[in-house]
Amino acid sequence: MTEVARFDGCEVVERLHSGPLSEVYRAVQRPLGRSVLIKAIGASILPSSPFAASLEREARLLAELDHPNIVKLHDFVRRDERMWMVLEHVDGWTLEELLKKIERPGPNGSKTAGRLDQGVAVSIALEVARALAHAHERGISHRDVRPRNIVIARSGNVKLTNFSVASDERMATAPELLDHGASYVGPSYMSPEQILGEPSDPRSDLFSLGVVLYEILSGERPFKAPDERNESLRIRGEAPPPLGRRVQELSPSVERIVAHCLEKMPSDRVQSASELLDTLQRAARELGVRESAETIREALANAGLLRGRGEGRPSLRSAPIIPRSQPLTLSRAVSGLVAALLLFGLGAVLIQLVSQRGEQRSGTQGGAARLELVPQTVAYLRVVVHPWAHVIVDGQFVDTTPFARPIPLSAGTHFVRFEHPSAPAERRTVKLVAGETLLLDVNMKLAPSADAGREPLDAGPPEDASP
Repeated sequence: MTEVARFDGCEVVERLHSGPLSEVYRAVQRPLGRSVLIKAIGASILPSSPFAASLEREARLLAELDHPNIVKLHDFVRRDERMWMVLEHVDGWTLEELLKKIERPGPNGSKTAGRLDQGVAVSIALEVARALAHAHERGISHRDVRPRNIVIARSGNVKLTNFSVASDERMATAPELLDHGASYVGPSYMSPEQILGEPSDPRSDLFSLGVVLYEILSGERPFKAPDERNESLRIRGEAPPPLGRRVQELSPSVERIVAHCLEKMPSDRVQSASELLDTLQRAARELGVRESAETIREALANAGLLRGRGEGRPSLRSAPIIPRSQPLTLSRAVSGLVAALLLFGLGAVLIQLVSQRGEQRSGTQGGAARLELVPQTVAYLRVVVHPWAHVIVDGQFVDTTPFARPIPLSAGTHFVRFEHPSAPAERRTVKLVAGETLLLDVNMKLAPSADAGREPLDAGPPEDASP
């Protein structure tokens, strides 16, 4: 390679990184005029070396992935003693750069850490989860989810990049690290099993994403320590400081998501990126987020990183925050019936149907709100509480015991809280299997002066049903 690097079909604009093992350039691909990134092996590295094999391995992994939240591979080229990838160029910033750009002046000339609004943070995590779900479904674990490997485009789109240390369950050997000295930044985003040197699986990526989400919400990593050794020990053995203490008015759903991702044992964590995506979508809807890319782009404009609200607006809107498959709810069913009745001109029946719908809403037992009317993969939860308690599932009040009916819920993990005015709240995390019924038998630890046998005079919901 000459001093001025040349790559077939590409015109180099600038060199972005130069290390002993690899180099990264921004270039224009001719004759398309398309802006691209070129990642090439260093001038002193032979194509037959293990380091060059790692670059080819990364290219092979990227060739198997095709997703709007993953940086695309346009081409992989070998020419004599040279080897390079032609990658999609994203006009924007890494998440690491973005957090630095939104730092604010602090006392005595210091700077306060950059942090993001909950809706923006959840939107970014949601898009990364989409990328991970796509990769995991193809047997590929990223193994290095961190802010510098997440790119935020001016359009608000989010891209996961740098698969240089990714693992593929179909490949027996682990890849070599490219530019270890330049790109290795310590254990900050590693999972406990990665630090121990144990085989990692897709749940390691979910732990790393939990660390990222904690950081962009609070401005600090959850296991931050003065040195790598102590940070590694904290990741392996210490619980993170409660996120709610660092973030004002934190959504209970978001707090639960982060805590679930940061469980030490993989078996206690969110079990798949698809499951995490579903919970992030629900949290986004609770926060009023309709489209993640639009939310992110507006945040960039508000931070002064875009010249105007029109800059960077994508021609194709991002996917709306909706569940993968919407269950048939009462509202949708009634809407369909209303349309049919209007076609036939049965006005009287329409009035009666609307009236009945209102009665059904007002007549729910104990004022309970259904979490999901017809879950796609339904499971059931029965509760027995001594002496009695308000039952809150996933932050939503359900009913006050005693009641005999089972609670229909979607299969998966749910967070249940029991509240009694004379006892500390009892919390349970349950994992429900489709078609099965789980029984929870709970004893409330009443204060000695409390009347344990008295039923509540008013069985309405507690004033605050959030976890």
